[in-house]
Amino acid sequence: MRHEWNIGDPWPFRSSRGIVGKPCQPVWHALITPPQKEAETARKLENAGCEVQYPTEERVRHVAGKKHVRTAPILPGIIYVKFSYEPHWDVMRRRKVVIGVFSRYGHPVALSDDDVMGVMGLPTQAEKQRAAALAAVMPAPGGRAVLTSGPFSGFMVDVVAVEKGRVWYEMITAIGVVRGEDDSGMVQRVAQ
Repeated sequence: MRHEWNIGDPWPFRSSRGIVGKPCQPVWHALITPPQKEAETARKLENAGCEVQYPTEERVRHVAGKKHVRTAPILPGIIYVKFSYEPHWDVMRRRKVVIGVFSRYGHPVALSDDDVMGVMGLPTQAEKQRAAALAAVMPAPGGRAVLTSGPFSGFMVDVVAVEKGRVWYEMITAIGVVRGEDDSGMVQRVAQ
């Protein structure tokens, strides 16, 4: 039976559910997108209030002597989404926003921030903490530092220069000025 619609007829109600629902604890999921629809899916999910990440690279093609540069995903068909609202998987599949979600035993797998940052090639939380700890003990040019190992262990030195983790220093001793350099972390900043 076919129904003819006339002006003024009520539109049939289908569903008021969106692709996300009530607020929840933020959690990352790996989603499978339709082929070559990563950017479109990302845009739809960002409009729904989600944070979306996926690694990309620039690809160059030469067509008829002209250079064409485009951005392409490194992992085709996979995006990482941080949901701050409850995801409605059935609505996303019905609307063809996603094809699926990485699951284990029928339940979507929650990813940590470090998992996603590792895939994106960004520093993880542990790497950020190591860099901050190294920066805390790295001496500054023109400042004072102490040698922590070697034959002059415990001696105070003047830092001449610092570049890419390498420290050049000098100290005055009974035999004259001794200059040296270190990249192993043996020269550490003096707490003031």
